[in-house]
Amino acid sequence: MEMAHKPEQDSTEDISQLRLILHEWRLSWRPGIAGLVAGSIGYSLYAAVSSLFVEPLQAQFGWSRGDIAFVHSFGIVTAFAAPVVGRLTDRKGVKPVLLLGLLATALGYVLLSQMRGSLLYYYAAYFCFSMAGMATTGITVTRILSGAFHRTRGTALAIGRSGLALTGALMPLLLFPVIVQAGTAGGYLLLGGTILLLAVPLVWFWVPSRAADLKAGRISAVAMADQWRVLLNQPRIRVLIAASVLNYVPVVSLLSQMKPLAVSKGLEAATAVGAVSVMGLAAACGALLSGVLVDRFWAPAIAFTLNILPAAGCLFLLGGDVSPLVFYAAVLLIGLGQGAEIDIVAFMIARYFGLRSYATIYGLSTLGIALGVAFGASMIGQAYDLFGDYNFAIMAASASFALAAVLYLAMGRYPETVPD
Repeated sequence: MEMAHKPEQDSTEDISQLRLILHEWRLSWRPGIAGLVAGSIGYSLYAAVSSLFVEPLQAQFGWSRGDIAFVHSFGIVTAFAAPVVGRLTDRKGVKPVLLLGLLATALGYVLLSQMRGSLLYYYAAYFCFSMAGMATTGITVTRILSGAFHRTRGTALAIGRSGLALTGALMPLLLFPVIVQAGTAGGYLLLGGTILLLAVPLVWFWVPSRAADLKAGRISAVAMADQWRVLLNQPRIRVLIAASVLNYVPVVSLLSQMKPLAVSKGLEAATAVGAVSVMGLAAACGALLSGVLVDRFWAPAIAFTLNILPAAGCLFLLGGDVSPLVFYAAVLLIGLGQGAEIDIVAFMIARYFGLRSYATIYGLSTLGIALGVAFGASMIGQAYDLFGDYNFAIMAASASFALAAVLYLAMGRYPETVPD
């Protein structure tokens, strides 16, 4: 008799779960959209479109690709702002930190639009831009989503990440003709204006203040984030940081030179721009796929798979000229890895360590990523100047993805309990 009633009981439980999920989304869709938009058009977007500025800056001011790519090395300094941003977010709340970061990032784009050919000015403006932009990255944005959603946290993070990927796919199509018609200044002003017109109002009106979070019971008035030293003494945190660095650095490095890389492999300029968009679409698919899967399966196994695929994709790009079909297939696989990184790491932080020190841990991860990007994204331009092609950088990227895949598996089983 009990067996006869089991399908009916399962059906009732499924309906109950669905109602809880729908209730969660009815309560949280506003901060969710605000976080999605802010993360999609904030500082992180520039990594997806920066390669469109390389050749125009080279033609406009006579700088080499190594000169232009050198700004990524500033991350060695600006990266240390990430743990501070995380600490402030855990202590003061997301809203004030993110709003200030969005306004300062828009101002950074304005400064970049005023370049007149001085490399020193370019370096100074980009330094300020990257420092301010740290407050608009996943440190703040994923904290909004992780706090607003619980039952479908992975899906919510994936939707947020896919927003950045989709913007990375569509923005080049809008940005490229603007740069052609109005130069790099027009491109920078377009990016800054988008932040002011879309992200700032949504965050202002739809992201709850810390006082509102305390009143609603979403955060504890007494719980404080652990100190950096205490967190870094935990082996799992160190493993997760290392995996995220090895996952993300090759993506940003390749993406920062994607258009000229495509041209160097024999693609036409318009086809090369299309490759940047394909990578963005692939990242959106990777984000959605990983987010849905981590809500149902062991997250490290999903992360392993979505790093092995881009490791293989890089190998397709080795050698001389490649066909557009092969290049696009490789970019598709690399994009899947790009889409998986942010939401999987954010999910793992919440699942393994809870929300009490969430932004602080994410900030430490961002510090590692930024230091890695400072090295990788600057060296890829230098490698091209030295060897005359991108093959050495492509091999290094493939090895980095493969090592990241192995490290994700080392996270082990989920803990029974995590701190609030």
